[in-house]
Amino acid sequence: MMKIHQKIREYSKEKGETMKEIAAAYGVTPQSIQLYFSGKNAMPLAFLAWYIENHPDLDLYALFDKKQQNIVAETRPAYEKKVKKQEVIDKIVAILKEEL
Repeated sequence: MMKIHQKIREYSKEKGETMKEIAAAYGVTPQSIQLYFSGKNAMPLAFLAWYIENHPDLDLYALFDKKQQNIVAETRPAYEKKVKKQEVIDKIVAILKEEL
């Protein structure tokens, strides 16, 4: 079973993102991203929400489901509006309430 940080790390690797690029876009050091992706530091909810907002193909349910390996959602229509950070946080909270 993969943990959330492992799923995000693998997804990021598949996308060809570097920790330096992610860190620059998020506004932290590459070392911070490395600590999140390695699981040595807990991944902050704010970072997770930001990452999901910037990667709309991620499937929240698959991300939080311990049995799911693939976290990429089905292709969304091109006309769908950009997801807002609060909407992502609300979805995460709802999933956590349901799963815990």
